[in-house]
Amino acid sequence: MLVTGGTGQIGAYVSAELASRGHKVTIFDLNPNPDNLSVIPSNKPDVVKGDVLNSDQLMHALKSHEITHVVHLAALLVLESKQNPSRALQVNCVGTSNIFEAARQSDIQRVVFTSSVAVYGSKRYFPRNIVNEDDFPHCPIDPYSITKLTNELTGEHYRRAYRMDVLCLRLAGAWGPGRYTGYTGQFNDFIRKAGAGAEARLPEDFAFKDAKLRWMYVKDAGACIAHATLVDKARVRRGLYNAGTSKPFNSFHVIKLLKNYLPDNDRITYKETSEPTELSAGIAGPSGLDVDCSRLYGELGFVEKMDLSHGVSDMINLGRGAIPSLI
Repeated sequence: MLVTGGTGQIGAYVSAELASRGHKVTIFDLNPNPDNLSVIPSNKPDVVKGDVLNSDQLMHALKSHEITHVVHLAALLVLESKQNPSRALQVNCVGTSNIFEAARQSDIQRVVFTSSVAVYGSKRYFPRNIVNEDDFPHCPIDPYSITKLTNELTGEHYRRAYRMDVLCLRLAGAWGPGRYTGYTGQFNDFIRKAGAGAEARLPEDFAFKDAKLRWMYVKDAGACIAHATLVDKARVRRGLYNAGTSKPFNSFHVIKLLKNYLPDNDRITYKETSEPTELSAGIAGPSGLDVDCSRLYGELGFVEKMDLSHGVSDMINLGRGAIPSLI
């Protein structure tokens, strides 16, 4: 199993989940983060420092490690893509195309890669206020969303033209340990600070009262991607699945849990808003646009391991200095 971006926030938990199921994992990462490897309790992976823009490095990794499955997670995220759109197009699109082509030439059994529900765009396009895989994306004109939709279409080309087993998970989002900067990182930092007893203010991007978040706790996100990598091909009825929690939540459910777990912490502050921020208005979930993820559970048979309460509890323990572990 090759996991690109395998020492990132989600990648580390994908690697951990695959290793816990007895699979040999090879991580392919441009800037490996050794701290995130601490979540893998045993069967340590091989870590290859490599660039998805370098086709020769990719091919060598696939052949020398006898790879049968690829999980592709390496990417520039929302804020990084806005800051450097040219780099985002290179890493996110050319890098992903390189993965598909290397997999085609190497007879890889399955490629799983991630997109984002950000491709759906504003909720004004969807009168039902909920979307599923049959709804056509109205991709916002921002570098991150553009690259993700491009990758979806490229993956579908390889699936149809070459009959490759290519499976895309359109992630609603992930939250939890391992990333404390960037768009969702600021949400993680809020919970971490609350758990540590520090002053914690809810970021405005997530203060919209009617938000409908389907973000998976990062351990569940890792388990979900690993499940998609290993699930029997007979269960896979389409090339793309929305991937998020079975039920939506919002930041104020999280705050209620924080206050229940931390009754003596009076340093948690927030200001509820009646509209999403300009950035969040174009992202399903924070904008109030709900995402139907039922096919992930009904067709692929994924089962959530951690509900919101368990996730918040885990983050509090981490904020107090507990060592990350699989649950």
